[in-house]
Amino acid sequence: MKKSIKVSALFLIITVFMSCGSSRVAIATPDIEIKNIENKSDKNSNFIKANEWMVQSFNNAESVIQFKDKDAGIVKGKYAIKEGYTSTSAYVMSTPTYFSIITLRVKDNAARIEISAPSGMYTQKDIYGGEMGFTKEMFIIEAKKIIQKFEVYMKKKSSNDNW
Repeated sequence: MKKSIKVSALFLIITVFMSCGSSRVAIATPDIEIKNIENKSDKNSNFIKANEWMVQSFNNAESVIQFKDKDAGIVKGKYAIKEGYTSTSAYVMSTPTYFSIITLRVKDNAARIEISAPSGMYTQKDIYGGEMGFTKEMFIIEAKKIIQKFEVYMKKKSSNDNW
């Protein structure tokens, strides 16, 4: 009888702890967010403004410009689109930092921004059915914020426009 109660109690405890977990589900990578911006600056001025914008926007030590070619009018960098969190507690889960590749292309009177979604995006269901992690919707919202800031910056008149 006591053995049966112990087995039942053990089964109950295991069931309770297993139900507290969450399931991790990989999601399909969202499409690249792209925006073309027209302005009144020449290619050289647009290239300088694009570089300045990246330097001002990339305020994380891991967000860096990785490639630039003035002749081609391209600036490319890795950007921390969602900061991670490193937990020191056994009760709080750490989350990774998600990086997007941002490509800026410039020419006379125009600029283009392309933001690719991070690879390895995931969503996680908690015990109540809610989603945690970095979802497609979260990426789209963050990308649109970045694009809007870039557009405002590129449309500003610059001292480089009138050399």
